[in-house]
Amino acid sequence: MKNHYSKLRTVLSLLVILMTFLTAHLQAQVVHPVASRNEAKFTVAIVPHESYADLKVYRTDSLNSNVLKNTGYWIISESMDKQTVPIFWLSDPITADLKIVLVNYPERAGWINKSKRSLLKPQG
Repeated sequence: MKNHYSKLRTVLSLLVILMTFLTAHLQAQVVHPVASRNEAKFTVAIVPHESYADLKVYRTDSLNSNVLKNTGYWIISESMDKQTVPIFWLSDPITADLKIVLVNYPERAGWINKSKRSLLKPQG
């Protein structure tokens, strides 16, 4: 019986280490609008329709597993930290690096132009 608990404890420890390793490489898609284009990683414009967009964004306020992936779930933060992506909003979508359309349902979020995905790739 003692040996069984020892094996179970070892397996659970390995699972915790594995989960920690997997989640360490994820970066939340938390963006922070900055005042200057020079401070931003890239520029963003909101477009009126999906046909003009690179990314369909579902805005959320809760940090959950979907936000931890580069799948279009965004938290717009009022403060900067090391995991926050600085963006500069533009009113002219023609010159923006990333064109987004806001969606009302989480299942609609996602990349349309997958070549732009690298803009929101984790640093490091």
